Amino acid sequence: MRKLIYVIIVICFLDLFVQFPIVTPYALELGASEFMASIVVATYSVTNLLGNVIGGYASDRFGRKRTLVLGMFLQVLIISTYVTSPSIALLLGIRIVHGFTSGMITPAAFSLVQDVSRREAIGKAMALTGVSIGLAAVFGPATSGIISSIYGYSNTYLVLAIVYVIGLLLTLVAVKESTTTQSRKEYKDTSWKTLITRRPLVVAYIASLSLMTSMGALSFALPIKTMSLDLDDRVTGMLLSVFGITAIIVFGTPLNNMFNKVTANILIKIGLVVISLAMLTIHFAENLSVLYIALGVYGVGYAFVFPSMNKLIGQFTSLNERGKANGIFYAFFSIGSVVGSTLAGYFTKLFTIPFFGMAVVLLILLIVFSILDRGIDFTEV
Repeated sequence: MRKLIYVIIVICFLDLFVQFPIVTPYALELGASEFMASIVVATYSVTNLLGNVIGGYASDRFGRKRTLVLGMFLQVLIISTYVTSPSIALLLGIRIVHGFTSGMITPAAFSLVQDVSRREAIGKAMALTGVSIGLAAVFGPATSGIISSIYGYSNTYLVLAIVYVIGLLLTLVAVKESTTTQSRKEYKDTSWKTLITRRPLVVAYIASLSLMTSMGALSFALPIKTMSLDLDDRVTGMLLSVFGITAIIVFGTPLNNMFNKVTANILIKIGLVVISLAMLTIHFAENLSVLYIALGVYGVGYAFVFPSMNKLIGQFTSLNERGKANGIFYAFFSIGSVVGSTLAGYFTKLFTIPFFGMAVVLLILLIVFSILDRGIDFTEV
């Protein structure tokens, strides 16, 4: 079942990565200003936050599989409606619903992986989920860039809806429930306040916020950067694929043993520094070759941070509370996307290209992270 879960995670994250090269230009094509386009990008993440929290709660209360099935079904319905987007207002409305339905799935999927992983090997298991996300990052942007350039933006979403039909069928047929009757009865035993304030989890939430702030900025501003260099949508997709390939090399090779041997907080700090350097490189890039290098560097930083912060959730939670904790965690994912894309839109309005400002923001978040992680025993299993 575990291998199938990783396939489902690929599908979950295709939703994010397929949209990276096309949402901003789609909104611009419909007449949005650059700032309005950033709102269209961010709206998805705002409602994704609510979906994360409800999906996490539902996966503790009703089980991981039921939550996944419902979320996949709703995804098929809403993604199919993108073909009816003749105006920016309608596109915005669709993005509101789409963000919610997408948000329901992720906490359930990751809780499922954490449930079936041995606690002492959870870091490596999270690295393998990173392989799934890396594959989505490789094939999603490149494929959507090619499809959108030939058939248009709305038809790209139609292809994504078909992928979710496949995901729904796989979930129905092959996924087994990982929670127990007892754990589902105990879903209220841990309060939301406890999960929000438990220090190792707070550290994970800040890491999530930091990583997705960078991703939100990248999703909004990279297409603008490539357009400023007279490059088309397909190049944006290929650049994001370089990031995915680099991450896969770290996730899927013996390098992933470090996630069980090195404490999560150290790897997160290293990763955030590397991501900040990548942002600075993108800012100063004047040709495609430098952009490829920058996205490769970004992939290394992402690969250090993502499994490490997910490891903390599995490491410091129990079965009856893990869904809610993942819901909060991925809500910070969504907040980061909103902060990143909105700040990127604002910095773009002020300075044309926002990546220098985003590097500064990430370094500030790194300082906050370094203050909060003091005194925590991250070797606890």
